[in-house]
Amino acid sequence: MAAVALDQYLASILKSNSTDKNEIKLEAGNPDFDLFAIYLENHNKGIHLYRMDVSTILYVAKSTVTIKSGEKIITMKSGNVLLLTEGCKYEVVDQKEDTVLAKLKFRPGFKYRKYFKDFSYKGKQENKIINQIVDSLQNEHVLWLKNNQITRASQVMQHIIGGYLNNDLFAKALIQAELTVMLIISIRNQRMATPNNLDKTKFEKKSLDNYIDAHFADVSLSDAAKYFGFNPNYFSNMVKTKTGKSFVDHVDDRRMQEARELLAQPDISLKDIIGRVGYSSKSFFYKKFNQYYHMTPAAMREELFKQANINLR
Repeated sequence: MAAVALDQYLASILKSNSTDKNEIKLEAGNPDFDLFAIYLENHNKGIHLYRMDVSTILYVAKSTVTIKSGEKIITMKSGNVLLLTEGCKYEVVDQKEDTVLAKLKFRPGFKYRKYFKDFSYKGKQENKIINQIVDSLQNEHVLWLKNNQITRASQVMQHIIGGYLNNDLFAKALIQAELTVMLIISIRNQRMATPNNLDKTKFEKKSLDNYIDAHFADVSLSDAAKYFGFNPNYFSNMVKTKTGKSFVDHVDDRRMQEARELLAQPDISLKDIIGRVGYSSKSFFYKKFNQYYHMTPAAMREELFKQANINLR
């Protein structure tokens, strides 16, 4: 199963489902797989309230969903991940018609504290980060990782679910490794996008690039300025002064790079690409693309297919 089609596959399961249960269990490709079980949140009516008896990861494969845990109201977007500890209570209070919410329920006894401890070996800085994470989980019972659909962490998460559904050799070992990669990348992205980690007197282009990498599909100047702790006008002028390009130009550059990579994949439609890279208007995307590459998206796709010896006729 292609990772890019995973959300469509999961959506088809929800659409064809006839049960009135709140959760739909997905059968693992290998019946002996015992790391976790995956469920989909059903779209049936009624109250979707849970108390977790095992550690769980929620992953939004498509659209948006609102989760309530204690006093917290968390509106998760496509690509977002939410870690839940044993004993956590939460309610799915709102999901769109096309929402696909997957739940990875770990075997009893799985502890985030022990799992995260294995990540840090480089000394005080990594240990401090891990301790902050596990303490937050212990006190709050949830940890929200704000990836988006096309970040590497989200793509790895799709591979994890695909690996669970298939019956490939060494699937469990690969899934365990990918789970570690997904969590580490997610944690690094959250820290890079946190204003408290930025010395305002030493603003660097790398910090901006890291932020745009993690948010380019859904970002605004005001959002970025808030993350970095600046007034929007000051932030805009500072970016232009220090990099020679406007914030919007930096975002467009990243979006165009991503569009080119997605065009090389034959199973992603142009309509999906436009949405995935953050544009709402087809005509505006075409205009930007032509300015950047001096050709149409269709011509670019044809050239990329030719280079890769892909013939769809």
